[in-house]
Amino acid sequence: MVVLKTEVEQHPTNAISRKEKIKAMIISAANSAGQEFYFNYANLVAVGMSATPIQISIITGIQNLGTNLFQGFFGRLSDRLGRKIVLILGFIIATITTAFLAFNSSTIVFMIIIALYSLGISMVIPSWNALLGDISTKKTRVKVIGQLGMVGTISASVILLVLGFLTDYLPFPENFLIFSDKLTDYNYRFMIFCGSFIFAFAAIVVVTLTETNLLKKKNKLKSIREITKDKPFAVLITVTLAWWFVMSFLWPLFPYVLKIIDPTNAQIAILSAVFSASMALSQISIRKIADKIGRRMTMFVGIISLCMVPLVLVFSTEWYLVIIANIFGGLGNGAIMVSISAEILDLAGPEAKGAYSGAFNLMLGIATFCGSFLCGVIFEFFTDGYVYSDNEFYIVLRIFLIGITIVRILASIPILIYALKKRKQ
Repeated sequence: MVVLKTEVEQHPTNAISRKEKIKAMIISAANSAGQEFYFNYANLVAVGMSATPIQISIITGIQNLGTNLFQGFFGRLSDRLGRKIVLILGFIIATITTAFLAFNSSTIVFMIIIALYSLGISMVIPSWNALLGDISTKKTRVKVIGQLGMVGTISASVILLVLGFLTDYLPFPENFLIFSDKLTDYNYRFMIFCGSFIFAFAAIVVVTLTETNLLKKKNKLKSIREITKDKPFAVLITVTLAWWFVMSFLWPLFPYVLKIIDPTNAQIAILSAVFSASMALSQISIRKIADKIGRRMTMFVGIISLCMVPLVLVFSTEWYLVIIANIFGGLGNGAIMVSISAEILDLAGPEAKGAYSGAFNLMLGIATFCGSFLCGVIFEFFTDGYVYSDNEFYIVLRIFLIGITIVRILASIPILIYALKKRKQ
């Protein structure tokens, strides 16, 4: 009760002005849209530059490890300095790197840019998650995270749809980008370039935001070692690491699934919109579901939904069939993101939200880096000598997708046990 009282006194939800709420929604929308532009198009550009499966796995690994490696540090920094300064720096780095990415034609330089981009996002994620904790209480946390997440995902999908159809059906000059004659996948690069402007807009809005971390001068920075000694938090990390490791197996393979289908910008935008709409639906309904079955069981339900994604992709020979996979992916991600974020913030208490969020994401980054890299190495071993347009390549890809489905289901068992123990208490 004492922690809850302190939290309410520091950040009473009804004390946040309507103007500040609107700013938070705009930041959520810009953050989601910017990351969606990168997520949907960057790896397709890499495949277009003839990146091998190992190179794709390294790029994916750099992205995930880089995004999460320094989150503990930047989360603790936001606990000390405040959320605004760390968010602004993160969005500025994301702006610059995505702009450079649109003009790059080297796989090696691509990796360096992704590493720098990931550094910027590693500033944004724990600071933003901690800010959500600042403006909510234990009672309202799921609702606040779900509402802002819904705004972000819906806005991102609308922006992607509009720009996707414009770039496909309006006569944009192909020499719009400097040195475009040396580049491939111009349409994908243009979308990444648009993402840099969205990140810049997010940085501008953050400048006008009122600082939410009112305890920053009193905070004592916690080390990763101290945080992981918190038994409930250590248990959460332990039971989820196997799942994140296995989940990342799909990440270096998915760009090849799409490249074989070769979707247009508009089709990619539709796929992303379906994913975002499914995630938004999940985020809207998550509070009622969590109230009935508990947050941990909600997390497990989301994980089971994600187990269906690689299975559906096995049969996805046309772009519209990927829609089914994206529905499962959106529903699952919405449930997992909200339930895990709320669980972490509850365990952290009012003074170490950024540190706990960063520590969790650090472990997540290490697990997903290892998983995606391992899968990329094994996949390249079995596809060595093939290109993604070969029938043999496609057969091996389908076998891998079936295997990933099986190991995802097996890795979900510890989460189920974790959830059932909570229900018995």
